Amino acid sequence: MSIPIERPPQVRALILTGDLGDGHRQAARALAEVCGAPGEPPVQAEVVDYMQEVYALLHPVIKYGFLKGVERLPSLYGYLYRRSRDSAGLSGAARSFLRLGRAKLLELLRIKQPDLIICTFPLAAAAISLLKEEGRCSVPLVTVITDYADHALWVQPHTDLFLVGSEEIARALERRGIARARVCVTGIPVRTSFFAPVDRTLLRAELGLAPDRQVVLVMGGGWGLMTEETRSLIRSPLVRERMQLVFLCGSNGKAKRLLEKELASRPTPHVRILGFVDDIHRWMGAADLLLTKPGGLTTSEAIAARLPMLLYKPIPGQEEENAGMLEEAGVAVRASKKRELLDQLMELAAAKDRLAAMRLRADSFRRQRPVHLAWAAMLELPAGQEVGLAVRPAVALRDSVREAW
Repeated sequence: MSIPIERPPQVRALILTGDLGDGHRQAARALAEVCGAPGEPPVQAEVVDYMQEVYALLHPVIKYGFLKGVERLPSLYGYLYRRSRDSAGLSGAARSFLRLGRAKLLELLRIKQPDLIICTFPLAAAAISLLKEEGRCSVPLVTVITDYADHALWVQPHTDLFLVGSEEIARALERRGIARARVCVTGIPVRTSFFAPVDRTLLRAELGLAPDRQVVLVMGGGWGLMTEETRSLIRSPLVRERMQLVFLCGSNGKAKRLLEKELASRPTPHVRILGFVDDIHRWMGAADLLLTKPGGLTTSEAIAARLPMLLYKPIPGQEEENAGMLEEAGVAVRASKKRELLDQLMELAAAKDRLAAMRLRADSFRRQRPVHLAWAAMLELPAGQEVGLAVRPAVALRDSVREAW
């Protein structure tokens, strides 16, 4: 007679993300991909794009407008970011927008019946917090801040736990009145593959890169925002003679086509132009230097891979804050607007001792196993109640999330 093996119950986690910035989706993916495997968190995690699910008709228009606004009117985006950065509570317009999607969001919660709601997208966190304020939801809410910045939109009052990338952000939340018990410094969640030790020589051979030339990755985030200045690097005889450039264009087909046109007019075996790649950890492992816009996830992946960074043209707002913190931490250098990007790239690439020091700084700055630290913190939350807040229960929950851990 066989005796059935008792298995701990799985926690149902609903991860709400958004595609207004690829980092939100990548953080959600990193959290979800480790769940359910032997020895991993006993969680049944499902990732849902909040904007696509709740605002299905408006979403394409909102996404297009947001992307074009950031690309063509960055100063306006920066102005709006700064103006709202320290606002107290949601504006009337924001509340109206979130209430427009309330019925869809409540229906999603009714169908999924989550034990835990995790938001890697600030609008989703605001929407859940508003439901909790109204007494329509009692599910524990975790907000994962995917930048090294503490914009007010992330900091919603009915959040049970904030997961942040650095001690500096934890202190910034405390200055906003958030109790330290509701904040955990885990590092921004990136996939575990970025922490794996690598043999750079072997990786370069597998990726078809020359072993004796420096490899510079050029990235513009998940949207592949490339400037004329970055495209012009292909034309530089110095770069072509001394380096290998690998452009990762993400989902930006237009940027890829413009780069391919540049390369066709000046063919060289030492320039690679790629679109979206799923093995970016291997390219980072093979590289000597990353030239990138300072998005929270891209830079966190580089830190995990111990890859020095040269940060160019940050979008006014969170990218500027990211750049400042990363430069202060000694893991990146911010390109000056007053000098040619090419000169700064050549100068940093030639400073081998400085690059080695930046790799060492990344070792001390990065958090080991941030995804597992995040789950350990989240699964310590009690279910069905908030920390320090009395909210009428509205969703049936198990007795305790902690029991499943």
